[in-house]
Amino acid sequence: MTGTEDRIEQNSVPLTVSHVADYYRRYPGEPVTFYTWLDVERTLPGLSVEITLPAELALEAYRAPLRYGDVLPSMRSIQGETGRAGGEIMHLVWNIAGELPPGRYAYLVAARVEPTDRDLILKSRAVVTSVAADGEKISAQETVTVAVSAKGRYIKHLPGLFHKDELMGRFLMLFESFWGPIEAQIDNLPFYFDPRMTPPDFLPWLASWLNLVLNERWPEERRRLLLRSAASLYRKRGTKQGLQTYLEIFAGEKAQIVEHRAYNLRLGPEARLGAGVALGTINVPHTFTVTLHLPPISSTQGEEESARQELERRRMIEAIIEAEKPAHTSYTLRIETGQEEGKRS
Repeated sequence: MTGTEDRIEQNSVPLTVSHVADYYRRYPGEPVTFYTWLDVERTLPGLSVEITLPAELALEAYRAPLRYGDVLPSMRSIQGETGRAGGEIMHLVWNIAGELPPGRYAYLVAARVEPTDRDLILKSRAVVTSVAADGEKISAQETVTVAVSAKGRYIKHLPGLFHKDELMGRFLMLFESFWGPIEAQIDNLPFYFDPRMTPPDFLPWLASWLNLVLNERWPEERRRLLLRSAASLYRKRGTKQGLQTYLEIFAGEKAQIVEHRAYNLRLGPEARLGAGVALGTINVPHTFTVTLHLPPISSTQGEEESARQELERRRMIEAIIEAEKPAHTSYTLRIETGQEEGKRS
């Protein structure tokens, strides 16, 4: 069993608490650390922070905000309150005297799982309380659970003869800790093939499957979007729609593409064809114009750096057009930033 129980809050608008563990499944002898964050929305007249540590955990270290509260917490146990192994449940209490300004305050408690011969479900609770001068009580609490297994999971794959062997159970934990990260990778293998979820370092590897080279200068979210759209773009390569989609992925703005065709081509008895003869007066077939409306680039390093970045952006757009357009065509690029226009003929 892992996770956290539902949060219980009373009049908690100005105060919330989050109590989590770094691991929710442990073995005897392994460490576990609890993190507690207090979010204070308004000034409070003091605060009490109490973190409960199960008896099956041995306290090793703790940390609190140095500016607020006792550096060393008071530790107490309630008479008759014991754990399943008979040990006493420990309560660590920090008291903050005086007004506490709004903000986030972090507490840490590190412990280690005590030896046990049976599986356990351990609970740690964080309770935060503030009492105003008029007696108003503001409190919030959250509980987190950690599952402790007395033996390694791998022992279930051995004959029943070994299931009661304590040494074998602990011995297999070593292999489980070594192979655990590999198992996690295998369990999450589908996410490595999803452009939306794969780690950034895997994007070039995933792109190589599609014979796609990602430009490392592109923002990560644009590279992920390009990778997701790669198959569709390949089907539209060399078309107006394909080029528009590619440019929109890069620039975030839809490009206007105007294709130029023959308008007044006429053939008849008087037509003469030869070197240097143009067909018509305004014919520019196999050409197109790309217009992009983009925000100007401004750099804190001055106009010269801004101009360099503008030129770099233009070159990247030109590279996209050159790669996506039909080989026999030529184009004119217009980048309108509201300040100036750039052209390529």
